[in-house]
Amino acid sequence: MKQMGPLIAAAAAKFALLGGLAFKGLVLLVGKALLVSKIALLLAGILWLKKLFSHQKHVTYEVVAHPHHSHSSVEHHGGDSFSSGWGRSSEAHQLAYNGYAPGAEKH
Repeated sequence: MKQMGPLIAAAAAKFALLGGLAFKGLVLLVGKALLVSKIALLLAGILWLKKLFSHQKHVTYEVVAHPHHSHSSVEHHGGDSFSSGWGRSSEAHQLAYNGYAPGAEKH
C-alpha cells in the first residue's frame, strides 16, 4: 500500500494539470470566437453605414418563371402546341397542368 501512494498522487497531479490545460484551451477557443464575432459585427456596421449614407438608387429585379401554355385549340401535325414529338397527348398535358394552375383553360 505504501508503494501506491506516490503513484496515486502522481496520477492526481497529472489529471489536475491536464484539466487546467483543457480549461485554458477552452478559454482560448471562446476568446477567439468572441473576437471573430466582434469583427463580423464591426464589418456589418460599416457596410450598414455605407449603405445608409449612399445616395445611389438601388433597383432590384425579380424574375418569376411562368409555365408556357397556349389558349388555342388548333392542332398541327397530329399534336398541339404542347407536343414534343414523343407522342404526348394534349389531353394528358391539360389534365396535369390543370391540377397545378388554377384558372387554366379546361377542355
